[in-house]
Amino acid sequence: MISRALKTVFKKEVMENLRDKRTVMNSLIMSAVMGPLFMLGILHLTTSVTKGKAEEQLELPVINMEGAQSLEKHLLSQGVKILTLTDKSPEQAIKDKDHDVILEVDPSYAESMRQGQPAKVKLYFDGSAKGNSNISVRKARGLVNAYSRGIGNIRLQLRGVSPSITRAVMIESHDQASEQSKGANLMVFLPYFLIIILFSGSMYLAIDTTAGEKERKSMEPLFLNPVSRTDVLWGKLAATVSFGLLTLIVTIIVFKLTIPFYPTKKLGLNLEIGIWELFVMFIVLTPLAVLASAIQTIIASFSKTFKEAQTYVGMLILIPMIPSMLLMFLSVKEKLWMMAVPILSQNLIINQIMRGEEVGIVALLVAIFSTLIIGAALAWFAVRLYNKESMLFAD
Repeated sequence: MISRALKTVFKKEVMENLRDKRTVMNSLIMSAVMGPLFMLGILHLTTSVTKGKAEEQLELPVINMEGAQSLEKHLLSQGVKILTLTDKSPEQAIKDKDHDVILEVDPSYAESMRQGQPAKVKLYFDGSAKGNSNISVRKARGLVNAYSRGIGNIRLQLRGVSPSITRAVMIESHDQASEQSKGANLMVFLPYFLIIILFSGSMYLAIDTTAGEKERKSMEPLFLNPVSRTDVLWGKLAATVSFGLLTLIVTIIVFKLTIPFYPTKKLGLNLEIGIWELFVMFIVLTPLAVLASAIQTIIASFSKTFKEAQTYVGMLILIPMIPSMLLMFLSVKEKLWMMAVPILSQNLIINQIMRGEEVGIVALLVAIFSTLIIGAALAWFAVRLYNKESMLFAD
C-alpha cells in the first residue's frame, strides 16, 4: 500500500520540477523535442548534399591528357568536365582542397598502350577526407576502371579470346536485407539517443532532490516531519523516475511525428515503425529509468553541492555510449545472456525492432526483469543511504 506521505512527496517534487522553467527547457524542449528535430535536419542536409554531389557533373583536373586521347574521349562520353591543372602541383592542390581528386597520365602511357602493356595513371586524393569528397574519388576511379576493362576486353577479342575467360568465378549476389532493415541503418543512432535522453531527463531531479536539498539545507527540516524517512525518499525517487519517463515519452512522440519526413524515398529505403513497435521500445526502456534514477541519486548523495553532483552525474552519461557506439560499428548476433545486461539489452532490442525483426518474448522478459531487478536493488540502496545521518548534511 502506497503511503500518503510518499504520494505527497512525489506530487510536490514533480510539480516543483515542472514549474522550474530551466528544467522544462533543458529536459523537455531542448532534449526531447529539439533532439529529434535536429536529427531530422541533419539527415536531410546530409542526404541533399550527398545526393547532389553524386548527381552533379564530375570536374576532373587531368595532367598530361594529350598522351591519352582515347581515355579523354571515354571521360568526355561519360559527361566528365576535364580541367587543366597548371599553377600547382597535384599534391599541393589536394592539400589546399582546391579539388577532391586529380588524374595524372604517366609520360609512358602512350608507349605502353601501343605495346599492349599496362599503362599507368595516378589518382591524387585525400583518403582522410570526410563527407562528399569521397564521391568524386569513387566516380573517377570507377570511370578509369571501366575504361581499363573495356580496353582489356578489346585486346582479348583481337586475339580471338573470349573476354569471359578472365572470369573464372561468377558471383551471383543475393542480398537478404529487407527494405526495412536497410532503412534501419538510417536510424542507427536511435537506441543511443533514446537512452541518453532517458538519463538526461532524470538527471536534474536526481541532483536537486539530494545534493540540492543538502546545499539549501532543506533536507534536515524535511525529515523533522512526523512521516517515515523511507517514504519521503521513495517519493523523491519515484518523482525522478517519472520525470525521466516523461522525457522519454515526449521524445518517442516527436520521433513518431517526424518519421514521415525522413528522406527515405530519396535514398530508396523504407522505414516504418508503428505504434506497437514504439510501445515495445518504451516498455523495454522503462526499467532503465529506474536504474538510471537510482544510480544518479546514489552518486549525487555523496556530493556536497549541486555543481559537484552535476559534474559526477554528467560523467555517468558516458556509460550508455559504450554499447551504443560498439553496436553502431559492429555486427553482433543477439544471445540470451546479452539480454540480462542493462543498456546492452535495450540497444539490441531497439535495433531488432527497427530492422523489422521479431523480438522473442523470452529475450524481452529477460531484458525487462533483469534491468528492473538491478534498478530496484540500486533504488533500495539509495534509500538506505539516507538512513545515515552523515548523508543529510552538506558540511
